[in-house]
Amino acid sequence: MPKPRLGLIFFVVLLDIIGFAILLPVLPYFAQRLGASPTQAGILTGLYALCQFVGAPILARLSDSLGRKPMFVLDICGNIIGFVIIGFADALWMFFAARILAGLVSANIPIAQAYIADITSEEERSKALGLLGAAFGCGFTIGPAIGGILLRSGDFAVPAFLSAALGVINLCVVLFLLPESLSPERMRLARERSLVPSDMLDLPQLAQMLRAPKVARMLVVWCGFSLAFALFQQNISLFNKLHLQLSARETSYVFAFIGIAVALTQGVVLRPLTAKFHDEELLRIALPIMACSLGLWAFSQNTIMLLAAIAPLCFSASLLITVVNSLLTKAVSSDQTGGIMGISGAIDNSTRFIAAFAGGAMMERVGTFAPGVLALGLMLGIMLWSALVIKPQRGANLSK
Repeated sequence: MPKPRLGLIFFVVLLDIIGFAILLPVLPYFAQRLGASPTQAGILTGLYALCQFVGAPILARLSDSLGRKPMFVLDICGNIIGFVIIGFADALWMFFAARILAGLVSANIPIAQAYIADITSEEERSKALGLLGAAFGCGFTIGPAIGGILLRSGDFAVPAFLSAALGVINLCVVLFLLPESLSPERMRLARERSLVPSDMLDLPQLAQMLRAPKVARMLVVWCGFSLAFALFQQNISLFNKLHLQLSARETSYVFAFIGIAVALTQGVVLRPLTAKFHDEELLRIALPIMACSLGLWAFSQNTIMLLAAIAPLCFSASLLITVVNSLLTKAVSSDQTGGIMGISGAIDNSTRFIAAFAGGAMMERVGTFAPGVLALGLMLGIMLWSALVIKPQRGANLSK
């Protein structure tokens, strides 16, 4: 396994997540200070994901033919500009413009997943993809904690400018240290398969990829899981505010706890599990844990119950993200990994957009428990689907 390049990818994703996570818990409060209503704050949360839904698959597929490194640079530059606009924002439209720009160029995760698929064998891939989960965990531990500390000043611009500074550091790492993972020959092959800017919406090519039985089955699992997890991700801040009466700083620390749980899962637990079990077996382990955790979150009555739900939820979500994406990359040819990761990212982003709108409406009209109950129902459905169509691999996974 090429450890130096994996280490650089870990660092690039880590800085990206820290910059994003510094602002994430405080964005609704910042927007309200600029005059946003709760509905507009929800739209702002979902708008970023909607723009990712549009941009991520295009940039990820472009990375197959133009290289992973140029797409990393485009992503990071767009985020830097977005953070700077937020820092100087004195009107709500500037906030919306910044989030639209950052969302349209935000594709670091699917591109990083494709980069890892480029440089690892199938046997090593689950372990290597687990590094991205570890970067998520560390980033969501460090970022919200920093954001909570900076909130003491009462100036929301300070976290935005710090995120921009981290983006500049990340840009230098990519430009001067990170090597390109694709050879000219592989990029030429991708161009010959029509994965180029002039034919980005090649529907026959896309249909051919999706008709593969393994791809279609795993995308159903990914859709259901992504929407269930998004109902938690996109609504946890609002749940904390409306149901548990937590402040912005306290919510930042809840996000830091989430980061710790994810980091422990990815850094300590995931590697031995992927070494011992096949991806299909890990899928069957994680699904019921995820379902139970979402049910506990839905009916949490205090912070202790909330944290008790978050710990197993983060474990199961981290496991599912890793193994489902690993199975997707194994189901397509090597020159289609960027494309399938782009589709995976687009599904993830679209479900977050849907969850941001649906979750807020359900909390207002049904109750704060409603997003969790819907997420629980989705996971139960995916458990049934996976039991019917996904065959488990037998025996220890000794190849890993």
